[in-house]
Amino acid sequence: MNKLPSDIRDMDLRIRKMQNKRAATQHKSRSRLRIFMEYAFRMAAEFAAPVIIGLCIGYVLDRLLHTKPIIMLVLAIFGVAAGTLNLYRAAQQIDKDMDKE
Repeated sequence: MNKLPSDIRDMDLRIRKMQNKRAATQHKSRSRLRIFMEYAFRMAAEFAAPVIIGLCIGYVLDRLLHTKPIIMLVLAIFGVAAGTLNLYRAAQQIDKDMDKE
């Protein structure tokens, strides 16, 4: 590279700097997207899990006790309440995590 004229060496250095800068900004935007997706999936799981569990347990109990959809509806309501509480707690935790960064 010593045999190259100085203007070509300068251009090569500028190109390398621009490539490094571009790679750094792309990496940063990917990490933000990844963090957002992690939080989104966590929130979805925090809400869906208790609702699904309540529905499943209610369905099984309704089949065993021959009560049709009564127990399932009651446990689904409890599942929604528990899921909402989980969302609130997860949002508080995410807020604390964001403040740390």
